[in-house]
Amino acid sequence: MLVILVISTFGCGTRKSNEYPNHESISSNRGEAFTQTVADDIATPVAKNVATVDVEPKVIKTANVSIEVADYLKSRQKVDSIVAKHKGYVTNEAFQETDTQKSNSITIRVPAQNFNLLLTDIATIAKRVDYQNIYTQDVTEEYIDVKTRLENKQEVERTYRKHLREAKNIEDILKIENKLAEIRSEIESAQGRLKYIDNQVNLSSVSLYLYQKLEYKYTPEELPGFWQRVKEGLHWGWKGFLWFLVLLVKLWPLWLLGALAYFTVILIEKQIKGRKKKEKKAKKLQKKAKQADETVM
Repeated sequence: MLVILVISTFGCGTRKSNEYPNHESISSNRGEAFTQTVADDIATPVAKNVATVDVEPKVIKTANVSIEVADYLKSRQKVDSIVAKHKGYVTNEAFQETDTQKSNSITIRVPAQNFNLLLTDIATIAKRVDYQNIYTQDVTEEYIDVKTRLENKQEVERTYRKHLREAKNIEDILKIENKLAEIRSEIESAQGRLKYIDNQVNLSSVSLYLYQKLEYKYTPEELPGFWQRVKEGLHWGWKGFLWFLVLLVKLWPLWLLGALAYFTVILIEKQIKGRKKKEKKAKKLQKKAKQADETVM
């Protein structure tokens, strides 16, 4: 009986350990399965949504215009009236006036449907149109590409949010939230690009150079009279003399060195002259002594 009891107890313990695996292994397997499920659900809508998006042609229009006008002030007022008429606005301008002309560089934004009408009205105020260059840029392909990627990312975001509500593991929740932050950043970037393209398409740009030529009039310079020149000459002469005195004062170290050198030279010359005098006296005394000796003999 004892042997049978021991054998039965050991067998039950072994069967229980096989029936209930490690809890950590179960959690890990569940996490991997959940991650794989999220990945599969995300890949499916992306594959379904990759299709051509039908949009209207997106064309950006710009123009560079240069016109000469007869009267700058009146023409500038007419430009404002034309811009207001076509529901546009001036973004910046740079006015300049010289002896030969008045000019202004004006940048205008106008709704695309009024682009050609505005250019036609501007030409009517011109004395002469130097040039009118129109440029178009078709951005339809880029717009479709950005919009397609945006819709795919929005679908991915919805899938992540769905699984975020279903997630129960903290590790899975953190992973999904990080992915959501990345997807949201990419979505906002794509939305910003679409808004920029729409703005450039809906509002065309016109760079207008407006100028009026002026007749150059020579105005001789008024020269001062004779006495005025004399007065100015005396003034500048006295001012120059004062500057000269100030310069001499500033050069006082040179004057000091010059004085020291002068007195040093004089002292040396005096010493040399004194030495020569002594030598002459000595020679005279020697001659007298010789003469005296000759007389005695």
